[in-house]
Amino acid sequence: MFKKVIKKLEDLRHKRMSSARYLILGLVAIISLALIYIVTVPGEQEAAHYPVSYNRAGVGVNEATKLVILQWMKEHSEMPEQVLSKIYSAAMNNVNADLVLAICLVESNFNPHVESERGAIGLMGIMPDVWLEELKTHGIVREQDDLYTISSNINSGIYVLGRYLARTNNLREALSRYAGGDPAYAARVLRMLGEISRVRRSEDQPRLAALRTSA
Repeated sequence: MFKKVIKKLEDLRHKRMSSARYLILGLVAIISLALIYIVTVPGEQEAAHYPVSYNRAGVGVNEATKLVILQWMKEHSEMPEQVLSKIYSAAMNNVNADLVLAICLVESNFNPHVESERGAIGLMGIMPDVWLEELKTHGIVREQDDLYTISSNINSGIYVLGRYLARTNNLREALSRYAGGDPAYAARVLRMLGEISRVRRSEDQPRLAALRTSA
C-alpha cells in the first residue's frame, strides 16, 4: 500500500518537474526573442507601448505608422486590405512584431491560406509534419486547420522561431534553421525587417505626408 502511495507521489513530482521544464523553455524563448529583437532593431519598442502623439492634421502617430506599414504590405501582396489589417493587428500583439511581418512576407506574401510544395502552411510557413503535435501539446493549435488562421499561425511561428533561438541564441542562425538550413532565407527576412524598420521610423516622409493628407 505504502509503495503505491510513494509511486504516485513520485509520478506527480515528475509531471510537475516536466511542466516546469516546459515553462522555463518557453520563458527562455520569449526572452531570447525580445533581446534579439531589441538588438537587431535598435530604438524599436513594443507596439503597445509606443507613445501616442498627434500631427497637425489630428492623425495619431500610431495610426499614421499603421497606414504606412499597411501601404508597404499592399505593395508586396495581392491580399485584400482587410486581411492585411488583421495580419498587422495580430503581429502587433508581439514584441517582435516587425520580425513577424518580415517572415510573413518572405514565407507567404501575407497569404494565410497558402501551402508550399514542401507542405509549409500559412502566413509563417509552419511544417505540420514537424511541429503539429508539439503545437497541440502546448495548446497553440487544436488541429492542422488552425494553421490557416491568422492568429494561430502567427503564434505557432513565434513558438517555432523561439525554439530555434533558444538553441542558437543567434537570430540569423535561427532564421536559417527555421527554413531548413537556408542562409539566403535569413538574409531575405533580415532585409525585409530593415525595410519595415525604416518605414516605421517614418524615413519615407513623402509617403507618410501623402497618407496623412488622405486620412
